[in-house]
Amino acid sequence: IFLMVILAALGAFIARISLLQSSSSALDTLGSGAYQAARAGVEWGAYNSLRTGGTCAGTSLTFPGTALAPFTTTVTCIPTATNELGVTGSVDQITSTACNEPAAGPVCPNGAPTKANYAERQIIIKVSR
Repeated sequence: IFLMVILAALGAFIARISLLQSSSSALDTLGSGAYQAARAGVEWGAYNSLRTGGTCAGTSLTFPGTALAPFTTTVTCIPTATNELGVTGSVDQITSTACNEPAAGPVCPNGAPTKANYAERQIIIKVSR
């Protein structure tokens, strides 16, 4: 009986470890997707800042029909005028936040997510022109 109890406890322990490993892998995949969505947001913001006449604007991006479809990305831009040795310019801080459960609007980040597998990533860059 003692041996059966030990083997049953060992089996339960192995099953629990397997479940934790599986859920950890799923969360890692969600985190990678959130990072890629956030990266797409800063690339969109940098393009708009540098290539479209210097427009620094924010938006929300979605990715329907792609592997990033579960994610929404909120991009914000803060322009700052600069003057170095009499030369004026601009530095834009672009913040991209991606999540798989946006708040109303839809905007990320969500302050009160309801999903147990909520994933969020944020990337901040500065571009100068």
